Amino acid sequence: MHPAAPPYRIRHLDGRAEYEMLGAQVMAWRRRRNLPAESARPILEALRDEREMAVLVDTHNNAFVACLQLDRTALATPSWTDFGNTQPTLGISCAATAPGAEYRLDWLLTIWARHYAALCGYSRVACAVPLRHDHAGKGLINHLMNEWGWDRLGATSSPGGAVVLLTADTCRADGLDALIATEVPVLPAASAKKEAASWTKLP
Repeated sequence: MHPAAPPYRIRHLDGRAEYEMLGAQVMAWRRRRNLPAESARPILEALRDEREMAVLVDTHNNAFVACLQLDRTALATPSWTDFGNTQPTLGISCAATAPGAEYRLDWLLTIWARHYAALCGYSRVACAVPLRHDHAGKGLINHLMNEWGWDRLGATSSPGGAVVLLTADTCRADGLDALIATEVPVLPAASAKKEAASWTKLP
C-alpha cells in the first residue's frame, strides 16, 4: 500500500503565466477578506519582478492556496538590531493565503519556512510586518509572537513605511513532509552580510 500523498506541495512559480495567475488570485483573496487592494502592492511588485516566489499548491485540485517570497541575500536591517554576520538569516516576505482552507495555511507557512531554513543551514528567519495601530494590527503582532514563536526586535520606519521587525530561530519539523511536499531546492545558506538601508528607529 502506498502512503497517502501530502495535501500540499510547495514549489517555485514556473513562468510568466503562473506569476500573472497568482497575482490575480492574491487580489481575489484580498477581496474575499474585505482587505484594501493597496495591501497587495508588495506581493504584486514582487511578482512583476519575478523574484523567488514559492507557492503552496493544493494537491487535490492543483490550485494555488498560498505564496511566500524567499530572500536568500542579507536583509537590509538597521544597525540597532542584533543582526550580525555570524547569523545567516533567510528573509521571508509577501506572504498571502487563500481564505477558507481546510488547514491553517498561515501557520503551515511559518512552520515550513523555519524548517526549510534549517535544512539550508540558516540560523533564523526574519520578516517585516507593517506597523498598524488599530486592534487588528496589534492582534496580528501578538499572535505571531505568542502563538508562532516570533521575537520582536522593534519598530522602525523604512522606505515603505513603518514596520515591526520579527525573527524566529530555525527549527526542523519532523513529520512536516506528511503535510507539505517540498519541491523548492535546498540551497546552502548565504552569508549574512549587512547591506546599507534607510531605516530609522521609532521611539
